[in-house]
Amino acid sequence: MLAGAAALLVAAAVVVGITATGSVTPRVRTRPPPGPTYRAPLVPATGAYLGAYVQPKVNTPQGAISALQYFEHELGGSFEVVHVYHPWGTVFPTSEDRYFVDRGKILLLTWGGEPNTLAIIAGKDDAMIRARAEAVKALGHPILIEFRHEMDRPNLQGTIHGPADYIAAWDHIRAIFTAVGATNVGWVWCPTGYGFQVGRAQAFYPGDKEVDWVCADVYSPTPSQSLSDEASAFLSWASHHDKPVIIGEFGTGGNPAKWAAWLKAAGTLARTDHQIKALVYFDADSTDSNGQPYAYRLPAHSNALSAFAGLLRQPFFHPVPPNDP
Repeated sequence: MLAGAAALLVAAAVVVGITATGSVTPRVRTRPPPGPTYRAPLVPATGAYLGAYVQPKVNTPQGAISALQYFEHELGGSFEVVHVYHPWGTVFPTSEDRYFVDRGKILLLTWGGEPNTLAIIAGKDDAMIRARAEAVKALGHPILIEFRHEMDRPNLQGTIHGPADYIAAWDHIRAIFTAVGATNVGWVWCPTGYGFQVGRAQAFYPGDKEVDWVCADVYSPTPSQSLSDEASAFLSWASHHDKPVIIGEFGTGGNPAKWAAWLKAAGTLARTDHQIKALVYFDADSTDSNGQPYAYRLPAHSNALSAFAGLLRQPFFHPVPPNDP
């Protein structure tokens, strides 16, 4: 276990509060007891949630919890949103999912993997989908779910089968969740930001009646290309839909010495574009689906970490969720 883990476990049970002077103080988030009063989609009236996916060293429940605790400890603050990923066919909510929501976090759950839309439409996965819907309902907290993020990527079309089948699968899944009464889900549609630039993402949109949040995963190849530049096509499209916006993943490559300015500008984008209601960093180093390496982890780069901590200290990024008392 990481050094200081006992203190971190205590810190994880509180949510950061902001004083009138802008200093950070811990406050316990008190929500009503879990039950039918919880409803999605958790859109804050003002401000935007700041959150992250944090890559664990060990892919276990405790590994995921420890990774988030360590990152928050390094930043000196607490996130509002925790991003988790569960492959198609696996069981969730997991013990770490429950740990996060029980401590006041908003769970952004990406239901990814390799769902086959034709099988979903044909009802072959209905029992599994219904089991997940019942389990999410029983969780008793509002959460956000992305069904197969980045569905517009060309390398996924062997199982996605194009926009029409993706939309039909989306509608089928939502209908099952509705049938079991899982009203504590806010549905997030999240293609790639690049997909909007080249015009392929838009066709996958299930429609305003079927989507609660619109989202894009947006990355800049270098810090010279701002998040605002890379997200502009998506945000322009989103401006024609009366939906809150999540930047579901974001980060930049290139020279880490220039990441601090890039991150500060990302925060400015969220404060100035009032569509944006959540900004979720992707803190991980690995390889992508094409075998290309990426490196976005902040703790190894002190200036970038400090810049991100600066965002986390801002009251704007700690809105009160509408289901809080």
